[in-house]
Amino acid sequence: MTLAPVQPYPEHLVQRGGSGDLAAAEYLDVITRAITNHPRSLQKRIGPSEVGNPCARRIGYKLLGAPEVNTGDVSWLPTIGTGVHGWLEDTFTAANAGQDSARYLVELTVSVGEIGGTDITGHVDLYDRVTATAVDWKIVGPTTLKGYRSNGPGQQYRNQIHLYGRGLTRRGLPVDRVMIAFLPRNEAFGRAHIWHEPYDETVALAALERAEGIDLTCKALGPNAPAALPTADAYCSRCPWYRAGSTDLTTGCPGDPGATPPHSQDPILALV
Repeated sequence: MTLAPVQPYPEHLVQRGGSGDLAAAEYLDVITRAITNHPRSLQKRIGPSEVGNPCARRIGYKLLGAPEVNTGDVSWLPTIGTGVHGWLEDTFTAANAGQDSARYLVELTVSVGEIGGTDITGHVDLYDRVTATAVDWKIVGPTTLKGYRSNGPGQQYRNQIHLYGRGLTRRGLPVDRVMIAFLPRNEAFGRAHIWHEPYDETVALAALERAEGIDLTCKALGPNAPAALPTADAYCSRCPWYRAGSTDLTTGCPGDPGATPPHSQDPILALV
């Protein structure tokens, strides 16, 4: 097979023979800027994945629009999750080929309700029109996978998928079942764990009601609201508003007193 030659790069832009380390740093910078400027990283409004967080104080900081103080390294693990989500979107879109009506709806935008008069929107990873099932993908490490296999998804992600279910019904789509697919990041695909249960709108409404109460506290107390909001052990060291040893809650939180030590945490890769 003879392939056509690639057109040469403009000679005046070529810089051969330079430092390999400098070139490597440039490549890493391209990746870093792409992660930092991804819509997920720039999102300011609270999303369905955050509404059910067990830490009311964290939700309060988000609703207040407080500056993040725990930025840390670039969000590489969530970026891996984003990449897998993109592949899954392409896969299920391709699975619709040849059908008179598409069975799978992917990355469907929904409005799950309001908090403080603000519309809360998100994107449902997958909706199956044949079984009326809403699906959310989670790409997880081995420790997290083991925990969810033993104990279920926890209230935050259970709230999230039921909120998505409500958003789908508000777009006129029936929802019988909600499902969270925990896909292994570092193990064989056969280790995947699929959790599901019947859709229950009361779960979504309870999450919205709780967040509405937190919002009212934020509106009443302003920057002093975090001091009035309870904390929970919810991956504190990963929280954007975590500041070790902080005594001024208007600028950062020292974490929940009973929080799990940071090095034993294996955070999940969840998309809004």
